Amino acid sequence: MRISWRLLMILVATGAVVVTAAIAWSSTRDLSRYQARLSDQIRKATGRELATRVPLSIQLGREPALVAEGVTLTNASWAARPELARVRRLTMHLDLFSLLLGEVKVGRMLLEGADIQVERNAVGDSNLEMLPPPDGSGPHPRENRSLRLRPDPAFPWIGTIEVRDSVLSILQGPGRTPVTLEVAQATLKSGTSSQALQIEARLGAPKSAQFDFSGSIGSFDGWMRGQPGNIDLQGGFDGGRINVKGNIGAKGTNLQVTAEGSDIAAFGPYIEVPLPSGGPYSLTAKALTLRGNFKVDLLSLKVGESEMSGEALFRSDRQGVPNVTINVDAPKLDMAWLRSGQARHREESPTPAQRRLVPSAPFSVTWLGRSTLSLTVRVGEIVGLSGKVQNGSLTLVSGEKRFAFRAAASIGQGSAGFDLVYDPAGRTGQSTLSATASRVSLEDLASLLGLDVGLKDSVADLDVRLRGAGRTVGDALATASGTVEMAITKGVWPEGDLSRWPTETLRLLVPGEGGAPFNCLAGRFEVSGGIANLRRLVVDTPRATWVGGGYVHLRAETWEMLLVPEARDVRNAALAVPLQLKGGTGQQTSGSLDPNVGRLLIGRGVVPSLVAALAQGGRQSGANACAVMAPKVEALRPGLRAQLPAPPARNAPRRPR
Repeated sequence: MRISWRLLMILVATGAVVVTAAIAWSSTRDLSRYQARLSDQIRKATGRELATRVPLSIQLGREPALVAEGVTLTNASWAARPELARVRRLTMHLDLFSLLLGEVKVGRMLLEGADIQVERNAVGDSNLEMLPPPDGSGPHPRENRSLRLRPDPAFPWIGTIEVRDSVLSILQGPGRTPVTLEVAQATLKSGTSSQALQIEARLGAPKSAQFDFSGSIGSFDGWMRGQPGNIDLQGGFDGGRINVKGNIGAKGTNLQVTAEGSDIAAFGPYIEVPLPSGGPYSLTAKALTLRGNFKVDLLSLKVGESEMSGEALFRSDRQGVPNVTINVDAPKLDMAWLRSGQARHREESPTPAQRRLVPSAPFSVTWLGRSTLSLTVRVGEIVGLSGKVQNGSLTLVSGEKRFAFRAAASIGQGSAGFDLVYDPAGRTGQSTLSATASRVSLEDLASLLGLDVGLKDSVADLDVRLRGAGRTVGDALATASGTVEMAITKGVWPEGDLSRWPTETLRLLVPGEGGAPFNCLAGRFEVSGGIANLRRLVVDTPRATWVGGGYVHLRAETWEMLLVPEARDVRNAALAVPLQLKGGTGQQTSGSLDPNVGRLLIGRGVVPSLVAALAQGGRQSGANACAVMAPKVEALRPGLRAQLPAPPARNAPRRPR
């Protein structure tokens, strides 16, 4: 036994000496012929050229390797850039047994800092499809024998390929944002190029949840021909599970995806849709090609208490314009998860969001004409609001010459609907908005639209008729013309908006913990050139009746109002002083008393009482007393219009000398 151990030690020492000698011998050899041979074999197998900025070099160590830097692989002739792949550093670990025999053979390859771009042309060919060139088509004149395809090109197969700190970009066509995936690490293993590729990878979109995948993704030869084969992947995603199974072959694509997790918003960056936060969720979907078209069937999606299903069909017409048709059926939608997502967004935001008169991220229609979109959504019930929303419908149709967005629903005891049409004719196009609401909770309506008006426990009647030019919401409102009528019954004005009001006015309003209550509110805006003039406004509060008006400048996002109160009893008459209010986006609301205005509003003779006129209007059954009184404001206070604040005059551009 003692002799056998000595023999083993001798053999180990001898092997180490032989390996060291082989490595030292290889390091003194000229590697240019190996590099030329590798490039030649890749060209014969794929028809693409492999080049390196830095020649091959030997890296000595426990595991000897060939190292190349600045490696590039040429792209298809029709591709957007000349290189399919750019690799910062390529390390090919050598097989020790082959090295002892004097042959340089790669057992494992490591790619670091790879930049790969995948795309398809108008015909549908992928730049990943690589075929050997015909004999004689290469750059070497000695191979010019005949124009025939090589039946079995020699390819230097490598059993294990590792990828680290790399980027994969997928181009989706002109006018669409590329999909970018960051590959933190990935390992692909296969015995031969025709066997199944086993993969273990961690990848994901920038600043998004990462996928941890393992399984098989077809074969290397299949990817070269554009027909990978069977796909069977399992893994984790954002703390949940996801499985992908199916086949990509000559007959088309047929994949099924099942997933479950805690937050559906994690999929938002991957489908380029800002999904609200919510969960837990479970998803079952299919992706398949049908007569050259791509179709996605959403078999089932459950997010919290919400349930929905649908389908999406993607195709291109004869002119190459993408056409998308989407149908969604939602028997039940829960708004609670949407509110929780908004609350979490406010917590993560470094600065609190400002309340703006005009949306800070306006909807843009600059993409109009690049694709044809048809969207239909049917909702059975929406829960999570103060009232029940039923029989909701939403339709969006976008084509080369027209954009139409329509929605309607029953909200509580009332109903609401709006119709937005955009006509791109002319230099900037024309937008037309028509919206109505009858006996609708203002809080619920604002929640559906994603707004925060601050008014609670209010029921509103609205009628909006606006038309403006521009390709964004901000531009259209800045040039809008039309009318806006509103009538609101019983609500509470937010306490935060009253912080800078005069003390006398606050005593007249009697604000409580939640704000200042009011019995009704009604007014009419006349919009012209982006300026909404409020000619008559009536507000009834427990201690006084107010009339007034002002303007809202949609372009500058500022506003100014004049309010004239009349106390209900003699005890509060001294507090009923006209009030000037100013505010806007980025400005705090400020109020100041203006006693002199009261003398200019009353004509000769008997002064009509605002309180009496309001009481008379409230006698009509089911009518809003403020809405009945609003048309009579000019008769009750004939000098009011002359005292209303006017928007600043526009500065005329100076003519150059």
